Amino acid sequence: MQAAAEESDRSAKSGSLFPPMRWWVPAASAALLVLFLIAVVAILVRPPGPLDDPRPAFQRDGLLRDGPVLDADVAGVRFGERTVIVLFEREEPEGRTWDQWSADVTSGGAALVVVTPVEVAHGSLVDAIGMPAPVDGGPPIGYAVVDSSRQVRYATIDPQYLKNAFEVDVISGAVE
Repeated sequence: MQAAAEESDRSAKSGSLFPPMRWWVPAASAALLVLFLIAVVAILVRPPGPLDDPRPAFQRDGLLRDGPVLDADVAGVRFGERTVIVLFEREEPEGRTWDQWSADVTSGGAALVVVTPVEVAHGSLVDAIGMPAPVDGGPPIGYAVVDSSRQVRYATIDPQYLKNAFEVDVISGAVE
């Protein structure tokens, strides 16, 4: 009974209804939070794959740049009449997802040019646009957006471009 009275007196003197917290409780809580956040990042952030840009900060960054100005004709591809989306792919794309993607990215009036390594224009366009090479050193999979004044405004490697049609649409719309 006397112990309960002393505890009541201590609580009344300190102005708190709860007993004092041990010093290690906030430290342990902070450490657990840090470990949890590290685990989340380790699970969600994947390392660059073989088709990704070796400089991850430059892959799909969404920044419009003042890139090179292309000639009006590069290896048979005409630039300057309207915005042109140049898609670099290792094989000719096909299927329903491709059809939907191409319809989405050209809905604003941009032209779409698909270039694969078997085409003569591939090397010339990669060099003229300045497409980065992926980690595996093969041909790039990604796209470039060239505005109506023939300036390359965006060029990125994006092996999952079919999932990111909204990005291409927004970027091409921003340069028109």
